[in-house]
Amino acid sequence: MNKRVEKKGGRLSALLRCGLICGATVILLFALIYFSIAPEQYDLHVGQPATITIYAPKDVEDTVTTEAKRQAAADAVEPSYKSADHSVNAQVLEDLGNQTQLLLGLREEFLADSGGEITEETLSAFNRRSPVELTQDMLAGLFDASGEELSALSDACAAGVRDTLNSTLPEGQESAAVTRISRDLLAENYPSGAVAAFAELIRATIQPNMLIDTEITEENRQKARDAVEPEMLVKREVIVREGEIVTEAQYQMIDSLGLLKSNTVDLPLLGGLALLVLALCALICVFLRLLSPGILKDARKLLLLCLILVLEVAISLLVRGVNSYLMPVALAAMLITTLLGAKTALFVNAALSFIVSLLVSADGLFSMQMFAIMLIAFAAGPVAGLVLSRKQLRSGVLLAGFAVAMCNFLLTLAVGLVASTNLREAAMSALWAMGGGVFSAVLAIGLQALLEWLFNLATNAKLIELSNPNQPLLRRLLMEASGTYHHSIIVANLAEAAAEAVGGNGLLARVGAYYHDVGKLKRPMYFKENQIGADNPHDRADPRVSAAILTAHPRDGAQMAQKEKLPPEVVDIIRQHHGDGVAIYFYDKASKLYGDDVDASSFRYEGPRPRTKEAAVVMLADTIEAATRTLSNPSPERMEQLIRKLIREKLADGQLNEAPLTFKDLDRIVSTFCTVLTGVFHERIEYPDVQAPPRQGEAVSAEDKPQAGEPAGSDKPDASGKPNAAGGQAGAEAGNPAQDSGEATPAEPAGEDASESYVPETEDEDAD
Repeated sequence: MNKRVEKKGGRLSALLRCGLICGATVILLFALIYFSIAPEQYDLHVGQPATITIYAPKDVEDTVTTEAKRQAAADAVEPSYKSADHSVNAQVLEDLGNQTQLLLGLREEFLADSGGEITEETLSAFNRRSPVELTQDMLAGLFDASGEELSALSDACAAGVRDTLNSTLPEGQESAAVTRISRDLLAENYPSGAVAAFAELIRATIQPNMLIDTEITEENRQKARDAVEPEMLVKREVIVREGEIVTEAQYQMIDSLGLLKSNTVDLPLLGGLALLVLALCALICVFLRLLSPGILKDARKLLLLCLILVLEVAISLLVRGVNSYLMPVALAAMLITTLLGAKTALFVNAALSFIVSLLVSADGLFSMQMFAIMLIAFAAGPVAGLVLSRKQLRSGVLLAGFAVAMCNFLLTLAVGLVASTNLREAAMSALWAMGGGVFSAVLAIGLQALLEWLFNLATNAKLIELSNPNQPLLRRLLMEASGTYHHSIIVANLAEAAAEAVGGNGLLARVGAYYHDVGKLKRPMYFKENQIGADNPHDRADPRVSAAILTAHPRDGAQMAQKEKLPPEVVDIIRQHHGDGVAIYFYDKASKLYGDDVDASSFRYEGPRPRTKEAAVVMLADTIEAATRTLSNPSPERMEQLIRKLIREKLADGQLNEAPLTFKDLDRIVSTFCTVLTGVFHERIEYPDVQAPPRQGEAVSAEDKPQAGEPAGSDKPDASGKPNAAGGQAGAEAGNPAQDSGEATPAEPAGEDASESYVPETEDEDAD
């Protein structure tokens, strides 16, 4: 239960670390890009002269002018009406008659009281009771007209309203109808004052009998608005010139572009850029999850990847001031290929090409230059990957730089010719892009060594450096534990060939095999291959003590490797090359001494079990190399039987459960081991015991002739005191084949590695 909780807690901790790294990377990339493309802001006011000529950084709409044109188009649309409703005619005529009677009654009353004299008090009192408000001229016209004239005028007004309604009166044209009726009445010589008074009565009572269809009218007006094209200023067009009075339309355009100092943040640019960067980084994470999940689980490698992304964007931003095409857009592809693998570099560079292209210009996005930068950045991944997958040394990076430079030149020239007819300008841009490819390689060479050291990476260059025999640990191994050193050399040959056969990193397997037994340097004489003579400390030690010494060497080796700053991948191979297997020789010895009281767990290695192909093949190569030394007759058939038997034992003990190996891979490993070991234990012919004949024309002196009883080819010193060369060669190759190979003789067991799998007294029987 506690182990599950600890495992779950460790997983959550790893996820949190990866989340923090990714979040910080998104923020840094967004900040670098935003502040590189954010436009300059100005202090402007409507009605004041502009202090600088301002150009549009991108296409912008003149909203003020556009809205004025759209409103004018909408106002010009004639309203649409519903069908005429003549039911209102009678109501209008009835209301008009009632209002007319009331007005004429008041006239009679006030005319009798005032005697026809109109004062302010009379007008005010009349209007308080009148259905309409009259002016002094209107009231005078009523008082001056005779009763017959007013009666005729009343009838004429009713007739005019009736004719108007019968011919339909659209909504909104009531005033025009009143004006038309008044004009007709005046044409018939009715008193103007009285006509004006009756016109007010008509205005107060008349109603349209054909109403406006609001929905259709508004729809037509909206169509008219939409038909008006927006007034646009294209990119690089002048918005306002220096010294020109700033208009409302210009101010609104500058404001919409976020160019005013009153605008603290350009929200559209901020939001769009944030979404774009977040989407591209999320896309990279999805690619990693599908194609390189190990990077997301390793905070060290994920941090390296994110640092490379930020470095490329930051360096490109600095170089952009010289020329945009000089930006090292291939830098990340080269670094990721050499440090993390070509497959990772390919899809990360594809997403990064969009990010880098955003840096092209600070006066707007999505230009032809941006497309060219995006294209050459996108092409850098496959080109760099193709070259560096074949040549991973530092010289390979430079070669990849030249390949990228040529690709940049051709692509930029092609885009330039498509976008412009100016051949000279296109060629200059292509030359700058070519320089960017070489610049990327130079930066990659310098940064690769720095990042290798900073993150302690197991790159090919680093592994080749670690394979140098003059490395401190390997030098010590040769001088202090020569038997272990020579054992490691053979294991390295086996492991490299097997790792390559199953698709692993052969160079990593070789270097891991070189260092897998460095822990034996702590107590070299406790391991059989380093013992001189017949003295064996284990003969005087308790088997439990012997097992403790033997099982400690992976842990001791890992500590020594960490102290020497070896890459974690090599340290893991050292720690895992015995898994949690049993030191079977001493376990058997203890069982015979103590019976059932022996605790098997105290005879097991600490582990963990191999978790990579490289660690697994080193484990198998280590065990098999040690065991094959004990074969008395190492024929190919016996070796294959022994190898398969040992692998089956490892499988049965669960040592390969966590390694990504299939049964087909194990068959390839067996075949590879047999091929390599057959070369190690090759047969040699027996040389005849005769002296080499003299060269033609040379005489054989009496001193060189064999004496009586002395065999030809003996090691008798010559005149210089050196042994006879022919006799030494014959003795080395015919007399003792093991001397020629530099290995221990087959009669000697190969240390604890052999004894853990086989009891020395019975191993030949098992192999047979």
